[in-house]
Amino acid sequence: MWVIGDIHGCLDELEELLDLIPRKDRLIFIGDYIDRGPASAGVVDRVLEEEHRSVFLKGNHEDMMMAYYRDPESREGLAWTFVGNGGPATLRSYGLTDSDSYDRYPKRHREFYENLQLYYETDDYIAVHAGVRIAPGKKNDSVPIEKQDPEDLIWIRDEWIRNEHRWNGKRVFYGHTPSHYVLGSAGEHDPIVGEKSVGLDTGCVFGGSLTAMNTQDDELIQVKARRNYYIS
Repeated sequence: MWVIGDIHGCLDELEELLDLIPRKDRLIFIGDYIDRGPASAGVVDRVLEEEHRSVFLKGNHEDMMMAYYRDPESREGLAWTFVGNGGPATLRSYGLTDSDSYDRYPKRHREFYENLQLYYETDDYIAVHAGVRIAPGKKNDSVPIEKQDPEDLIWIRDEWIRNEHRWNGKRVFYGHTPSHYVLGSAGEHDPIVGEKSVGLDTGCVFGGSLTAMNTQDDELIQVKARRNYYIS
């Protein structure tokens, strides 16, 4: 299987990446299909074409979008709401405004967002959007994936990356944290390789790359972004 990092509306790069992956191989999409980039609706259309061979995980940006429509009181443009964190690009891609209702999204897209998984586990590894929380104390105190807080699975960042060497579970593939946050600008195209994990958000929407990694042999396929799409 191939794990594909955060896409964030970068449809052209996704198209190119999928052309480089053998059509018989299975795919895990790590979440954050939408926001910031120019073509969120097109990205969802495109990944749905691969539904027959794919696992779709939930990212924090999909979580913010769903919270926005569940709770009208969140529509204040605060820093960590949908509209305040890249959501306007998603709305534009659907031809919507921030006052339109959730029913204006295509039915198939609504079903896609509502059925995203929090994690995917095999005998050898776990794929999750953000990472996992490691309990304080001894190394063997790691919290099993099925008992993790869903909020951590889609939002955790520094606590996971600083402590991933203490994780005593299966290898973890994750996204959420762009490589340049950890590796600096010189490493913006490089996965975040830890002792027990690999971070695959190589910041395509920020001008980095869209990355896929083969879970069996760690082969990398990357497509460099055509430009930095995100303007804060």
